[in-house]
Amino acid sequence: MAYNPGFVPGTGLARNAGPVARFAMRRILPAMALTPFATGRNAAGRHLADVVLGTTEAPTGSYVDRTRAARSSNESYDPRREDELWESAERFTAAYAA
Repeated sequence: MAYNPGFVPGTGLARNAGPVARFAMRRILPAMALTPFATGRNAAGRHLADVVLGTTEAPTGSYVDRTRAARSSNESYDPRREDELWESAERFTAAYAA
C-alpha cells in the first residue's frame, strides 16, 4: 500500500530550504491545512491510522490518497517500470541482505 497524505505543512518538509522557505513552511503555510489544498499533521496521522486499522477500505496494493483508495498514475501500472524498480531495489539493498 502507498499512502499520500497530501501537502502537510509544519512537518519539517523544508528543513533544508533557505530561511524564507523554512519560515513560510513553519509559520504561514500551516494555515493552508484549513483549506482542501493541504492536510494538517494530526489529520494526516489520523488518515494513515484509518488505513492501517482498516477503517478506510484499501485492498492490498492500494494507493490511498488522504482518505480514499484511488487509482495511481498510469506509469505505476507499467510492468516494464515495475521490473526496473524491483531490480533497482534488489541492487541497492543487496549489500544489506547478504
